[in-house]
Amino acid sequence: MKLKELIFIATGLLVLTSCIRKEAPNQEADILRCILPAEILADKSIDYSLPFDTELKAYPIYIEVKGETNLSNLAPQFELSTGATIQPASGSYQDFTSPVYYTVTSESGTEHRPYAIIIRYKQTEQIPTDYHFEHVELYDNYYIFYEETDNDGRFTWASGNPGYALTGKASSPYDFPTTISPDGYIGHCAKLTTLLTGSLGEKVGKPIAAGNLFMGKFELLNALGDALSATKFGVPFYHRPTQLTGYFKYQSGPQFYEDGKYTSNKKDTFSIYALFYEKTNEMPFMDGHLPANHFESPNMVALAQLDKAQTIETEVWTYFEIPFDYTRYNLPVDTDKQQNGEYYLSIVFASSKDGDEFRGAPGSTLMIDEVKLIYE
Repeated sequence: MKLKELIFIATGLLVLTSCIRKEAPNQEADILRCILPAEILADKSIDYSLPFDTELKAYPIYIEVKGETNLSNLAPQFELSTGATIQPASGSYQDFTSPVYYTVTSESGTEHRPYAIIIRYKQTEQIPTDYHFEHVELYDNYYIFYEETDNDGRFTWASGNPGYALTGKASSPYDFPTTISPDGYIGHCAKLTTLLTGSLGEKVGKPIAAGNLFMGKFELLNALGDALSATKFGVPFYHRPTQLTGYFKYQSGPQFYEDGKYTSNKKDTFSIYALFYEKTNEMPFMDGHLPANHFESPNMVALAQLDKAQTIETEVWTYFEIPFDYTRYNLPVDTDKQQNGEYYLSIVFASSKDGDEFRGAPGSTLMIDEVKLIYE
């Protein structure tokens, strides 16, 4: 047999072997979606990316249902990672008057992830309106800020720290863009710093990460692809906000970075603003595209934004006071919608005003403390 024919046969066998070889079993063990009858859901937006809860000893998933729902006899169905299994079984009836614990096992059988499914009646309790930035919880080597609430509850702030963790540049919680500082106006404070994201950030066109803190959630799965869509602003708010006050210090980084290079003809600045908007099925969340769109949206009700003249560099704690502007959007607040939790609020702080577009000065640092939301 000729050498050329042998090579052809060997190549064919290699291709055939590659085609019939089984792919390695999937090692992911995630709940991707929890399915319940639509008519019982009070809120169709469910967050599947909450961090591990040390008290529950599981990853929590909170689902809000209408008041007439019988919590003692529900059978949620689950969409899981490819090939994964779940116990108790998907579609089995459970008593959800207390958290129900599930374990998801990966297709490979090597990964086991605990979940706590908490199905509860729609929450109408007021979020805290005084923010002291004294409390943090360590998660995946970065800090998560939270405020203690009535009845031993807690309100958790979101940040872009989960996205920055993917760069591998941080060796401690203080190396992240959003961290805590002992040098607050009173006690501790939030410290937000604009940082370079290294080679990974450069490759995906996101060379900097601004320190930020906001009400809402950050969806890690979208962080590298569309970070603006990954930033979801807002939590339910059952009152009419009128003013935002607090204290800040700010120092700009030495050189502005944009379009892959440093420039000396532009200076960085920070941003403080708050959104109040109507949540609808078409627009369940405002996201990071809103600031780039000059805060224009048919769902916007009011905006509180620190004036450009007030965004100054200062080494001393400086008081700010920002009113909510309702005249800009001319959208009246509906009392029934308000009581049903159809209005959302988000307070946002960022160390670089254009950080959402990955432009800013590395080293820019914004310190925030003793913030108060005033409402009627």
